[in-house]
Amino acid sequence: MDALIPKLVPEARFVLTYQQRNITRDVTKHLLSLTYDDFLTGEADSLEVELEDTEGKWRDAWYPGHGDTLKLSIGWEGEPLRAVGSFEIDEVELNCPPSTISIRALGAGIQTALRTTEHKAYENMTLDAVAKQIATRQGLELIGRIEPIKLDRLTQQESDLAFLRNLAGEYDYAFKVTGRRMVFHAISDLAKGVSVASLVLKDLASVRLRDQITVVPKAVEVKHKDPAKKQLIAYKIENGETVAVPSSSSKTTTSADTKKQRKRSASAEVSKAKAKAELAKTNRERTTGSWSCIGRPDLVSGNVVTLVAAGMLGGSYLITASHHRVTRSGYTVDKEVCRISAPLINLSLTNTKPDLALSTYGIQHEVVA
Repeated sequence: MDALIPKLVPEARFVLTYQQRNITRDVTKHLLSLTYDDFLTGEADSLEVELEDTEGKWRDAWYPGHGDTLKLSIGWEGEPLRAVGSFEIDEVELNCPPSTISIRALGAGIQTALRTTEHKAYENMTLDAVAKQIATRQGLELIGRIEPIKLDRLTQQESDLAFLRNLAGEYDYAFKVTGRRMVFHAISDLAKGVSVASLVLKDLASVRLRDQITVVPKAVEVKHKDPAKKQLIAYKIENGETVAVPSSSSKTTTSADTKKQRKRSASAEVSKAKAKAELAKTNRERTTGSWSCIGRPDLVSGNVVTLVAAGMLGGSYLITASHHRVTRSGYTVDKEVCRISAPLINLSLTNTKPDLALSTYGIQHEVVA
């Protein structure tokens, strides 16, 4: 008897506002697809709305203005929607035939001033002080915990956006501007977050996971010149410990166990911070991949998910980018991920070699509430 009762299929829901006016109903009538792209670092979040336009409304009376603002909330019917951000319209494209309009927008806050080339020098400032100074200059609120790494001298000859993006990458921070907020998070902090979802491999689509065994070093070595002793001092980070090692004139950049950076740092503190950042980035690159699944608004960059029933490729993964897509067929999300901790496998029940199953990743992880 139960088989005759139709099952209720959840319906994807979104709310889209244009210049503070709710246009969800008008958009829904013509919607072909709505795509929200969210990145951990290095790229601005974006929104694209593709609309059927056989009546010509969207290319005429309803034509959107460049720089006008769109705001999006997304989720499922009967559940609270998640506000994903505010976006400024950057591009409108018409395609005929068939007659469609694509409206593309970038995360609000990427204004002209952030893209303007600046020529500045920062003397004897910490990393967090530099970020705060630029945030203040741009009228943005700085979000995130930044280590007070003492920097000797920095010279800026690029836009604030490019300068901070490069600086964040050098010390392993995630950086982007969303609305009136400048986000500057230590990726190592994000990797300690509580998992927001447990996903089973068989329930996913378009799964692609790549585990690199031989290219990941166990240690990273950097150098700096001690002005008092007038000599190069090398530092190696291995298993979370920082030690000074004899300096070498070798130009080798990578050995079987140690990755050596050619760039030299002005101080021991900066050398250690760069080595720590390089090791963390390199270890996250060991196991990377992507997959698709049913849409969930909490599957966004910076969040951690757990992949189960995936054997040696299971574990905790950090989302580095997510692509949320709503069409007339439903709501899906594609994710790009990197593994931050591997599962503990009972070796007595497998034929896996012990050195692979118990390999460490150079980053210590803990679950925090």
